[in-house]
Amino acid sequence: MGLTLPMPIWAKEQCDKLQDSEFDKCNNAYVNMVFASPYDTSQWRSSPHMHQQLKKNIEQVSDGKIYFDIYHNGILGVGTELAALVARGSVHGALVSVSNLTPILSTLDILNIPFWCSERHNYLKLITSQIWQTHIIDKIHRQGKLQILMHYLPGTRTVTSTKQYGKTIKTPNDMRDIVFRIPASKGLQQFYDLCDTSPVRVPWKKTATLAQGGRIEALDPSIVGLFNGPNNLKEHLGVVSRIKSVQDGWLFVVNQNWFNSLPTKLRHALHEATQQTFAQHLAQIPRVEHYCELGLKQLGTQIYTPSVDEMAQWHAKAGHQHPQWRPFKQALLGDEALFGKFFDAAHH
Repeated sequence: MGLTLPMPIWAKEQCDKLQDSEFDKCNNAYVNMVFASPYDTSQWRSSPHMHQQLKKNIEQVSDGKIYFDIYHNGILGVGTELAALVARGSVHGALVSVSNLTPILSTLDILNIPFWCSERHNYLKLITSQIWQTHIIDKIHRQGKLQILMHYLPGTRTVTSTKQYGKTIKTPNDMRDIVFRIPASKGLQQFYDLCDTSPVRVPWKKTATLAQGGRIEALDPSIVGLFNGPNNLKEHLGVVSRIKSVQDGWLFVVNQNWFNSLPTKLRHALHEATQQTFAQHLAQIPRVEHYCELGLKQLGTQIYTPSVDEMAQWHAKAGHQHPQWRPFKQALLGDEALFGKFFDAAHH
């Protein structure tokens, strides 16, 4: 069957490189959907990437009309680079962190104001609320660049020293003047500015090299993100401090022009399949987190849980109530009062 939808030329040629049943599935499909991820498909025990579940669910729900073609392990890029490829339509869909999408979808950065919806149950309430759909998701979709199909909740961001630096970061005072790697998020940059760090933007794929070479002293991914980081980042970590600042959220996004060009039935199939996958994802997260935590400890990384008093210092220094967040809320939402409604949605 001829492929009639707009897509990169090389996607059409991929069927020839497949074998046996995969070749047949690809050749018989209406569309070959190119999906890119920074994570290794084989590392499913340590990462909630859900590659195989997505493939199974999308192909089944679409009755084989969509062939889900996985390019894993950063083959097509990671982070902001990958987000840009999807926005341009060079790749149909990808798994990208919320923070690395904020240069394209700035309103998502509201999630990177610390300590207001970092706990999984609060984050889940927020992203499934009607107010979030109306004021964030619908607004993003009106931009015409990307369609959000699924949220991931891999855990809360930490403050983690590199093995070279090696110190335990217990309070904001311990952050003073340390060289701190941040992703492409203005919200996280402001958070670490409030903590008097020296934040530096470093692409995700280069983080391990800089940690090993002593050019950064700390970083902030979740335990799952740290364990699964590119180039064996896990080998270069000192002490993980569980400050639970923000959810280290990921998203499965697709190019919106491509998505809108699909027949209605296939658009519905993608939505239904990703809803099924999301439920499976939530069920497996505790097991994945436990696996990653044990794995880090086996590598000699320590994990520290701040005391109630230490956490109070973090909240006071940089929490959502801090007056320096007001212009940020206004700029992202257009109405600072809307943040209060988001807060209520996350907590009630």
